[in-house]
Amino acid sequence: MILEHEIPQGTKLHFGLSAKIKRRIENLACEVFYQNGFEEILTPFFVYLEHQKNFSNRNIIRLSSQNNHQISLRYDTTIDAIRIITKRLGRTTDQKKWFYIQPVFSYPTNEIHQIGAECLDVDEMSKILCLSVEIMNKLEITPILQISNVKILKLCAQDLGVDMPTFRKMQIEDILKSGSYLVDLLKIQTKEDLENFVPRAPSFLKSELVALSESASYCNYKKTIFSPLDFAPVDYYNDLVFRMFEGNHTFLLGGKYTIEGIQSCGFGIYTDDVVDYLIKIF
Repeated sequence: MILEHEIPQGTKLHFGLSAKIKRRIENLACEVFYQNGFEEILTPFFVYLEHQKNFSNRNIIRLSSQNNHQISLRYDTTIDAIRIITKRLGRTTDQKKWFYIQPVFSYPTNEIHQIGAECLDVDEMSKILCLSVEIMNKLEITPILQISNVKILKLCAQDLGVDMPTFRKMQIEDILKSGSYLVDLLKIQTKEDLENFVPRAPSFLKSELVALSESASYCNYKKTIFSPLDFAPVDYYNDLVFRMFEGNHTFLLGGKYTIEGIQSCGFGIYTDDVVDYLIKIF
């Protein structure tokens, strides 16, 4: 029996203080984005399943249209926004910087509120990273900034002669027992660790390690750590990836990616996690 006050598990309810904090976060982000030349985009809640790329994903909520087309609730705004900007708006605007404030949905009833920024110019990566730090600073949050490089993972997997899924399953204990350069990569945390390792790193890794090290100078954020062997939680990230977190709260995730053949960069703020964190210190 479902009681009158119950809501489906995974859905979100904000009221009073939490609603006030959520609105403050969104308003602050809007102000920062507009000051930096971004325009807002709101994409449809419903999308054609084939446009969600990985349509075999069981987490996608599926429906059928009146014409029996496979429809889904929006599962990933980045994929949808880039597709619409390049395929639908491309002939009417040359705007390359966009932001959105809207939820995504996953099976069975998960609702995740996000604030995202997408830039169709991968050379703007340093500004995108600094923009995410600026928003956290304005919210008076100082989380850890973790930066990794997916290309390092791929090069290590190739060197070991294994595919990425197999490499992903390797246990830390197995890496430590290997006695190879992977042990040194696993121990890297600071910029100094990274710079000390580069001279003795395998030649096939050096350029990507240098790229990872250079990212530290983008915005000189004190609480920055490096994780060369950290996996990107989203498949389309294919280069530098960053996330900001504190304890069990992941506040944002971003990086470089290629969608619709366009090299871009951006980040998404997990609004609900930020609200949960801030409401505890109010």
